[in-house]
Formats: sequence, C-alpha cells, structure tokens
Amino acid sequence: MKLVDQTTGTCGFQTDVEMRDGVRLNTFVFLPAEGGPQFPVILHRTPYGITTPQGQAVTDPAHGWLPSANEPMRGSILRGWKAIVERGYAAVYQDTRGRYASGGEDRVYADDAQDGYDTLEWIAAQPWTNQRVGMSGSSAGATTTLAAASTRHPSLRAFFAQVGGSSIYDDVVCEGQSIEMERLWLWVSKNIPGLSPSHKEAVMRQSGATEAIMEAARQSAGECYNRLEAASHAALPFIHSQDWMRLPLTQHPDFTPWQPFLNELISHPAPDAFRSAHNFRRSIDIPGFHATTWYDIFLTSVMAAFQEIQARTGTQKLWIGSNAHYFIYQTQFWPRDPYFEWFGYYLKDEKSDLIGEPAVFYSPRAWVEDEEHYVPDDWRHADSWPPPGAAPQRLYLTGDGGLGESPGGDPRTYTYDPRQPNPTLGGRNMLITAGQVDQRPAQALRHYGLMYTGDVLNRGLTLAGEVRVTLHVGSDCPDTDFMAKLIEVTPDGRHLLLMDGVTRAMYRESVLNPAKHQPQPLEAGKVYAVTIGLGDIHHTVHAGSRLQVDIVSSNFPRRARNTNSGHPLLANDCEADVRVAANTVYHDAATPSFVEMSILSG
Repeated sequence: MKLVDQTTGTCGFQTDVEMRDGVRLNTFVFLPAEGGPQFPVILHRTPYGITTPQGQAVTDPAHGWLPSANEPMRGSILRGWKAIVERGYAAVYQDTRGRYASGGEDRVYADDAQDGYDTLEWIAAQPWTNQRVGMSGSSAGATTTLAAASTRHPSLRAFFAQVGGSSIYDDVVCEGQSIEMERLWLWVSKNIPGLSPSHKEAVMRQSGATEAIMEAARQSAGECYNRLEAASHAALPFIHSQDWMRLPLTQHPDFTPWQPFLNELISHPAPDAFRSAHNFRRSIDIPGFHATTWYDIFLTSVMAAFQEIQARTGTQKLWIGSNAHYFIYQTQFWPRDPYFEWFGYYLKDEKSDLIGEPAVFYSPRAWVEDEEHYVPDDWRHADSWPPPGAAPQRLYLTGDGGLGESPGGDPRTYTYDPRQPNPTLGGRNMLITAGQVDQRPAQALRHYGLMYTGDVLNRGLTLAGEVRVTLHVGSDCPDTDFMAKLIEVTPDGRHLLLMDGVTRAMYRESVLNPAKHQPQPLEAGKVYAVTIGLGDIHHTVHAGSRLQVDIVSSNFPRRARNTNSGHPLLANDCEADVRVAANTVYHDAATPSFVEMSILSG
C-alpha cells in the first residue's frame, strides 16, 4: 500500500489481476483514509492508460490518472480517483487487455465482457469492498462498462456510460452495413503507441515479424496518421489523399503489423455471431445513466441502449446535449453534474432528486456555433423519447427535384464513381469535422447525386425524434450504397447538414431484420425498396428556410466507398474490382420515395 495523497491520506496500490485464461491486467486501487474497512467501489476499465502523463510510470498508482483542473469533465475515466475517494468510494482503474501495462493481446472490445466479469469477481473477493460496485466511463470506457454490465455480475449495481457503443458493430462500425471508416483509420493508428509489450510479442509470434520490422511499422503508422489527419484540412478533404483512398481496406501495410485485429473488424459485412457477441445492451438489467450529444458518432448506439434497457427495467436515464462527441467533456455542456447523485443513490442509499426526474433530459439545440459561451439553460425533460407531442410527417421526393405531400414524377438517375467520391462534410463524426456543415462544396461536384428541395417554410418546423428515408431504387451494378442527407437550406444560401444515413443495397433487408443477413444482389432493370435510418435529432428549422433531401452513394470517409462489385466482403476489394454505377430513384405512386420525420407540434 502506497500513500498517494498526503492531504487526504488516500492510499493506493498496484496489482496484476488474473483473468480466467491466465492473462494478468494492470490494476490500481485507491482507498479512502476513513470510513472503512469496506467501501462501495467505482470501477473504470480503459484502453487509454491509467496514469498521467499517459504511458509513463504505468504501474505506479502515485501517477494514477486525474483530470486537469481546467477540464474536470474530460477523460475516458470519469471524475478521477481523488474525487471518487473523497466521497467515500474505493476507486479501481484497469488497463484493458493488451494495453499499456496489461498482458494479453488487444482485440478491441472482443474480450471486455469476459474480462470485466473477471475483474468484478476479483473485486468481490477483496476485503475492502462492501459488494456494491458501480462502473463508469466515456467513449471506449463506456463501451467496456457496457460490456461488463452485460455479464450481470451480482455485485455490479449501476453504471454511468457516456458517448460509447452498446452494440458497436451493428450501430457504428457497420451502420447500414457500410463500413464506418474515419474513426477506424484514425483511432486505430493513433492508439498503436498504447499497445502493450505482451501485445507486441503476440503479434510478432503470429506474423513472424522481427523487432526491426515492428519498429519500422510503428514509425510508418505514425507518419500515415499524420498524412490522414492533414488531408482532413484540404479544401475538398480526403478525396485526393492516397492514404484515405487506398484499396483494399484489409491488410493495411501501416496498421495491421501492430493491430492485425483491424482485418477482423471490417470483415463482417452483415449481422453474424461476431457482431452479436458485441451487442452488450441486450442482456443489461441494472440501472444505467446514458449521456450523449446530438452529433456524437455513438448517438444511435447510446439511444438504442437507453430505449431497450429502459423498456425492460424502467431504471435508465438519458441526457442528450448539443454538438459533437468531444463537447461532452466541457463543463459548460452540463446543466449540472449528475455523476455522484447517480452513484450516491445506487451505491450509498443517498437521497437524490435525480432519480425522481423524468427519464430523458435533452438540449433542444442540436448544434451551437459558440461552444465557449454556451449556456445549458434551455434543456427539457421528457418521460420518454421522442417527447410527447411529436407526430410523424411524410414528405415525398418528386421527379422534378421537389419535396411534396404527394408522390409523382419520372425516375432520376445519377452516376456514382467510387474513384470520385463525395467528401464527408460534417455529420455524426468523431475524429474529423462534425456537425452542421455547409454541403455546397460537395454538391458542386460533377457526380454528386440528386437533390430534392422543399418550399420555403412560412413558420418554424421542429424535428424531434427519428428520421427515416424510404427509397425505391435501381442500379446497373449488383451492389451500391444509397445515402440520404437531411439538409436545411438557410435564407442566406447555406446548405447545412442536419442528418445523414446509409444502407448498403445488397444487405438492405438485414438493416430492418438482422435475421435476413444473406446478400441479395441487385438485378439491372428491377426496382427495390431501401430504408435508410438517419438517427434522431431535436432541431428547429426556422421560417424562411427550406428542407432538402440529398440522395448520394458516397460520403467519404465517414463511410468506406462501396466499389459496386457485388462482393460481400467489400474490405477485400482492390482497384480492379471498382465499377461505375448508374443509380436510379423512383417517384411514382407505385414506387414512392419519401422522408419520414418526427415533428413536434406547437
């Protein structure tokens, strides 16, 4: 036991906790100086390191991670051991498998349910626990929390998870059965330095790589990350970068030497056992606090977790704030800090007004330009989502490029050339520009796609809930992607992206029913129904603006390019597999195309 805080007398120690397969994970424990000998516990498991500075003194609890004084809400670990211990909890940190000082091989969440359970089992056997444990984390730390919660360990009483994936492959990596690329490429390459010595040894044994090969790969991965990141700042980002445009996606020469599991991540084009094993929300039955933002890459996954678990338990809370993934780490994002209210009630029997509040608390402003001066003084409560008063409204895409109350018009066809993709400009992104970004630079491209524009609104229109687009389409290729964007055309001429979604045509039925996971190639001359989910939002389109729906087949690198080849495993496609597609949207009453929105009255 080591004294880690002389002011409070907090002691901490490091230990290697053994998992069921013998792998040992680097773990810190921090205990209050008073109130024992048994305490409620808050556990964090993260791939981002548990010390400050990151990656240094990795087995010394005296360097246990703490948030900076300037950004007390930032971190995969929430609030930090000092604040946790000061409130009478034991704090436990753990490096996940294959990261920093932990043993084993990093397989990106594949082991986190099992390892989470084994860590909870170890905590339950310790003399300093009172068997009331909470887990929390942000982003990757939220995903590891949900993974552990899915195992239903009896000592885990509640969790607090923000901006993380509850079924990360179905919801995020393979959303719409299209590969989500920007986060994967930047996240994997950026996190290679945190891979542990045991991970390195494991991949060297598998590949036969030498130390020299691994060192060269480490350097090349860092250089590739820098080029990828730099390409995001071009006038037309991404699409002229050889690093972003490289095919095939598998066997990446800079990333897979260190992280061969990347090949596995992108090799499950439809729902299967691998993806199902990462659906953590389906078995969670304890109280959970979920927090996200309207333009978080994990928004749909957080909302699905809340909706599904709340339907089973009635013990969930959902807070949704403005802007993108990283705004949740700013103090001004939060109307108040609910963290210790939540755990105080479930782990210490403290009274809490939070528990009696309506289940949903949300910002009505999906996007604010001035984050620094944002004041969260207009959040609203609701018992459920969407909020009461929201009703469905349908607008039809028409053959003259309009949006109207009735279907009609001739088909419209556009060219999709995977070698000339549309660049991603905003949306629910993580490591590239997110949010409500003007689409005109992309719309000006020769093979952009189709635009459908509504009339000028004579009064405001408030979107509050899910948006879906249903298309009747055809293609002269066996496979392609259909993407829908919902856009606000402002009076000053900007085309601001509100939402977007994708469906891979060959797996169109599995989007609605995962059991129908067999590929169904398109046949030229036939018409097919395709449903595209755009997620949820709360946003008011002001009077004087117009709604616009764009139908395109690329949004790169938010989505990896569909080569149109018809090969189920797109990740293996090379340049020789690329086909140019002529994609058609139909509009008549027998084959209508339309957008369905949830509109809040009043």
